[in-house]
Amino acid sequence: MKKQIIFTLVLLLSSVNIFAQAPWDSHGKLQVASNGHYIEHKDGTPFLWIGDTGWGLFQQLTREEVDQYLDNRQETGFNVIQSVAFWYPHGGGLKNGPHNAANAYGHRPFTGGEDNPNTAKPLVESGGSPDAPNDYWDHVDYIIEGIKKRNMYVALLPNWGRAYITDQFSGAHQEFTAQEAKEYGVFLGKRYKTEPHILWVLGGDAKGKYFAVSDTISEKNVDRRSIFRAMAEGIANGVTGKTVQWNKADQAWKDVFFTYHPDGDPSDNSSTWFHEDAWITANGVEVWTQVNEVYPTMAREYNLDNPKKPSLFLEGSYEFGAYGQECGYITPLRLRRQVYHTFFAGGAGHTYGAGPIWAMRGTQGNYNCGFTWEQALNFPGAVQFAQLAKNLLIENNWSEWIPDQSILQGTESDNESLKAAVRLSSGKKILVYFSDNSEATVKNILDKDAEANWFDPMEGRESTAESFQTGESRIITPPTGWEDAILILTSN
Repeated sequence: MKKQIIFTLVLLLSSVNIFAQAPWDSHGKLQVASNGHYIEHKDGTPFLWIGDTGWGLFQQLTREEVDQYLDNRQETGFNVIQSVAFWYPHGGGLKNGPHNAANAYGHRPFTGGEDNPNTAKPLVESGGSPDAPNDYWDHVDYIIEGIKKRNMYVALLPNWGRAYITDQFSGAHQEFTAQEAKEYGVFLGKRYKTEPHILWVLGGDAKGKYFAVSDTISEKNVDRRSIFRAMAEGIANGVTGKTVQWNKADQAWKDVFFTYHPDGDPSDNSSTWFHEDAWITANGVEVWTQVNEVYPTMAREYNLDNPKKPSLFLEGSYEFGAYGQECGYITPLRLRRQVYHTFFAGGAGHTYGAGPIWAMRGTQGNYNCGFTWEQALNFPGAVQFAQLAKNLLIENNWSEWIPDQSILQGTESDNESLKAAVRLSSGKKILVYFSDNSEATVKNILDKDAEANWFDPMEGRESTAESFQTGESRIITPPTGWEDAILILTSN
């Protein structure tokens, strides 16, 4: 089984960094597109978020291991690395914590003891450098610079909110007050204000408001929104030098990109607590184990108004994760379904994850199943997402996609077998995702007759189908032997 899972699409694995120079240099900073549904560069070039999850990157890896990981992810085709500057170590079958956990060089991020950090006072020593660190933040500098020189973005969480702000994590306790969060935000903003590739992500498996079940919290209804908002204000102040308020429009909020990583309840995402806030650029979604909820969750986000904002899929089920089933329960097929359900529901980006990679510690537990993070770099789902899916999305103008299930004439099905359809705003194409090999009734709603072609999301194969006349409805089934498929109708 391991040999089958570790097998990678070697012939397809090649450098797919499409920028001759850094995207922020060639296309400008990121902003929300005029229709509110996707992210674009200042020059109008759409930005497709193709992320990888490396939660433990900053605290677990040495510089040499960092280079190994980043080289692989750049070569594979990712353009966003999603990680945590100050993480609460967990996963990998090892003990959780401590709260002021040291990195691979024994340096702690904050003053204070091993389990009681002073989060308003990062521990910074003079005399070190990214290549010869003598404190935690020298090593953070090395990683942030390493991501930049590979022309990738870093989706950077300041801390793991579930452990340090919301107290949802078993054995954890709240470390940040609103004032401490703001001071820490100012520190980060000032230190990295000249870095054009940082996309700030607040949260960290955390709810803004929730009903407390932890014995360490006496109150029942807990509201931590003020702490996250204060952290956003601090970061923006550190980056821009301006004093801003979370609920008041300001150019500074447009100069700093923010999203939010919620916990794994699909009914509660960043839009639940922060959608109308001035600071949040794009909403964030997590479904974790509930792979059936990807499409309906992203579709709800797409249809939100006042204002319209892009929505990013920031965490789902990890490739080769078990989740109470056998190891390998999350197959590449289930991984692909999450990817395509994200974009066919109108999502602006997707973050992939491999079970043994995210924690980067240990080989035990129902995520790792005996694999090291190095072995998991070659899981096939990464290539199927960061190369095959990315290329398909770009070649078919994904930023013009409009979800339209009427194309399927009532044959959408549900759950994992859900089929999904989009039409392009240009009126020139229809795409239909078949999440299995069963039939569906497809209607050509284009103004002209259309050529029909199939795309294989697993291997990248293509096949032709009989053309569709305008207005024609037809029962159609993917090519024999394909696990899933995409039908592309292009008007003549």
